[in-house]
Amino acid sequence: MLISKYEGSRSFQTGTPGKQRPQFAMKKSPLAGDYFDEMDHRKREAIHAALAELAAAGVVEVTWPRFQEGRQVEKVYLNFDAIPRAYELAGLVPRAERICRLRQVLAPLATHPWEWVRRWWAGVDASLGERRSAGLDLEDPEGYGELVKVLLALPGLEDSTPERIFSQRVLGDSKAFEQRVKKRLLALLKSYGPEEYETDAEYLDSVGLTDNPKMVLVAGPMTFRVGRTTVNVGGLPGGLGLAAHMVRAMEITAVTAPWVLLVENLTSYYQVVQSVSELAVPCREGGGGRGLAVEGPAGLVVYTGGFPHRGVQLFLRRLQDYRESPGATARPPVYHWGDMDYGGIRICEYIRRNLIPDLQPYLMDVTTYTRYLPAGIPFGDEYAARLRHLAEDPAYASWHPLLQAMLKHHKWVEQESIAISEF
Repeated sequence: MLISKYEGSRSFQTGTPGKQRPQFAMKKSPLAGDYFDEMDHRKREAIHAALAELAAAGVVEVTWPRFQEGRQVEKVYLNFDAIPRAYELAGLVPRAERICRLRQVLAPLATHPWEWVRRWWAGVDASLGERRSAGLDLEDPEGYGELVKVLLALPGLEDSTPERIFSQRVLGDSKAFEQRVKKRLLALLKSYGPEEYETDAEYLDSVGLTDNPKMVLVAGPMTFRVGRTTVNVGGLPGGLGLAAHMVRAMEITAVTAPWVLLVENLTSYYQVVQSVSELAVPCREGGGGRGLAVEGPAGLVVYTGGFPHRGVQLFLRRLQDYRESPGATARPPVYHWGDMDYGGIRICEYIRRNLIPDLQPYLMDVTTYTRYLPAGIPFGDEYAARLRHLAEDPAYASWHPLLQAMLKHHKWVEQESIAISEF
């Protein structure tokens, strides 16, 4: 009790004894129930005996009310000079030592290649340097040691790696990451990571971890080469799924499609791919993008699955490399079609900002929103605040008309509610 008061005091934080010693009044202490138990005076006698022993050792000073010395304790004070002895008697590792040990455990993160990790470390180290816990569990240095191992290993991942394989490789136990590190890593990503995602899976994929390997789904007129093998995706009904290591090894040699469409949700992707062999040609309209019923060769369709996982990101980089290469036979425009909601808008901007600079939204405009508003899904004030934040952000200026419409009607429209006849 006295040690806890000391560890929470200004004297502990500064490392310099203050004017007021850690203390407690017996009447207001957790001991009061036993100390003033009139049915069993032996409890008071035992407390007196313990206090007498501590006072004789110079650890505490006991004060008594006038004329009550030896009968009823008033206050107990912890002597600053005896604090090391107090820790020893209590069988506790001094808090200062625990803080120092944790600082040493986290020190390797000072030179981490990711800025957000260094930023988290700097804030935590500063707090620990002031003898504050920074919200960390000082009793679990081993757990933070595992977190450090994970954080140091993540930048070396090229492709999405299954969590259990990563855990076995880095921690020597296939279940250790899930059981002891995953929760802490997610908390860091959500508070300090460079991007806000919709799901835990997307946060983990952003640093190269996945529960199971994910394929890149693509369909339409595109040819790629891997070694001496050439594959014409357009000749495969329904398209195909590409493993990440296949995407890493491939070179796109031709895209004869007049356009490329990135689709956020799986159901809509299959609808687009399977519904017709000839799709409408997307065109730009009023900042939001819509489709015209113009017949033509089927476009190239890619499933993003919300925020694109690492395999999709790599494929889109390959596609962009092709579009920018001098030998490209065509440079088809690229469109993104997703939910008209907070996530869908941010996904489109994420892809445009990081992967396809000239990306255009498709069926994500005020006209389409108004048409499908009866099928919209209501949202509350908390969600509206998130939309309002985007509406005030200059980086989302092209989306402001749609965001204002959503804030006006307090509804968002999911991709699956839009009729396939729009294409």
